[in-house]
Amino acid sequence: MTTTPRGLGVLQIEPTDQCNLRCRMCAPHAEAWPTVHGIPKGRMPWAVFERVIDGLVADDCTFDHVILQWLGDPSLHPDLERMVGVAGEKLAGRAGHLRVDTNGLTLTEPRLDRLLAWKAPKMPLLVVFTLDAATVATYRRVKGVDGLERVRRHVRYLLTRRAEVGGVDVQLQFVVQPGNAHEAADFLRYWEALARCHEPKGGHVEVMFKRLSVGGGAQGQAAADHLYERTLREAGIVARTEAGFSVSVWTERPWQADDAHAARGPCPGAWYTPVVRHDGHLMMCCADLSGELDLGSLTTHRFLELWEGKRATRLRMAHLEGRFEGACARCGGVNWYALAPEAAALTRARALALAG
Repeated sequence: MTTTPRGLGVLQIEPTDQCNLRCRMCAPHAEAWPTVHGIPKGRMPWAVFERVIDGLVADDCTFDHVILQWLGDPSLHPDLERMVGVAGEKLAGRAGHLRVDTNGLTLTEPRLDRLLAWKAPKMPLLVVFTLDAATVATYRRVKGVDGLERVRRHVRYLLTRRAEVGGVDVQLQFVVQPGNAHEAADFLRYWEALARCHEPKGGHVEVMFKRLSVGGGAQGQAAADHLYERTLREAGIVARTEAGFSVSVWTERPWQADDAHAARGPCPGAWYTPVVRHDGHLMMCCADLSGELDLGSLTTHRFLELWEGKRATRLRMAHLEGRFEGACARCGGVNWYALAPEAAALTRARALALAG
């Protein structure tokens, strides 16, 4: 599953860190943390969003894809649909696709109509629904609220409407965890049957099974991995791709605390997972919930000025030298990219240039 990324990997832009669920797997919202990043919760002002997007264009940045989401649900931002349109228009050709990750509770039919109306014709759009359940009772147990039938209705509507605009794909996610593992097979059966009904409508539907992340690879990750692997094996779930439909599974994982005996290499996240927090600050990694790896504000600095600056380069050099401190010491890292040798070489050259 690991690949060499295009450009700077995947960029996440956080419309908001607020959420309307209390998922058991998400400590900040399940435990009702007053703050998520160590700053007040909030929503990205429109002027900040525009400045971020324009700055990426000015710096000629390219990415595998751009995600409108980090530690909240983007549908709670009143300008989400407009964000999709502006990002899709201005970043077309600079990213493979634009992605929105949401629980879908507030993406009502009128809002989905607006989303499709804003969708930029030159930028493919992927809408990811995080569901994690096949029954109402299990949804309530793992997500903390009622809402499965509402989300299903919204997904069905999107599957029906998307053919009118083209270039809209849908992913349904199931994070295997205690409390829902027994429903993995039923989840796949339900959504595959629905996807087959909408095959003539165009676009792709993917069902994604993910392993639970325990504190970014902290103690207990091995048990979560075992549950994931056993669940997929017993349910007979394997990756496959067919016309208009696919099943994806996570087969690899990063280094984790349970692997303390094994050598730990540099984390690709330090190179390939920039995040823009809702206040416009550029964060160095999507796994840094506490906000330790804050590189500075994109309202006063250019993206590459920060991303290739002294602090970011020092952290990358520490990884290359086998030193993991602060947030990185407590994290297992990311596993959807492999660090390219040329990226490490560029970091070493950058460190020498900054030292000179």
